[in-house]
Amino acid sequence: MDHFGGYVNGTKVTDKPEILFARLDMDEVKAKAEEIQKAQAVANGSAAETEENVIDIEAKPEITFDDFTKMQFQVGEIIACEEVKKSKKLLCSQVRIGSEVKQIVSGIKQHYSAEEMVGKKVMVLVNLKPAKLAGVLSEGMLLCAEDADGNLALVTPEKNMPAGAEIC
Repeated sequence: MDHFGGYVNGTKVTDKPEILFARLDMDEVKAKAEEIQKAQAVANGSAAETEENVIDIEAKPEITFDDFTKMQFQVGEIIACEEVKKSKKLLCSQVRIGSEVKQIVSGIKQHYSAEEMVGKKVMVLVNLKPAKLAGVLSEGMLLCAEDADGNLALVTPEKNMPAGAEIC
């Protein structure tokens, strides 16, 4: 065997070899990967949450799925709202849920006026045991989100949903 691969033994290579695959700089690769991930997050609608845009809260004890299914959430439409006398925090809302109207007292007076509540579609925990707050009967709970500064925002359906629609 005097040759291998088509070349005769002893043949000198005269052409300068070319680099087929250049070595990559790892810092550049990581930076490009982060750019792609951010672009994908924006495209997926999560707007690339940053550290300043998240809140970590202490976890409550876990519940079972059976516990969760005992809670009934529905869309409600606030048809009337007034301030609770002798209270700095409470609003009393009349909330239409399907063909029923429930009275719900909530501590959101510092964040919403009674007038701006009327007409809002909100998410409601409807099977909460009735309780008196400042002497006024409350028959459910409006769901809100709270930021790090204590500001509240009512949880509302993304699309126009009828009063009484089940939240599942």
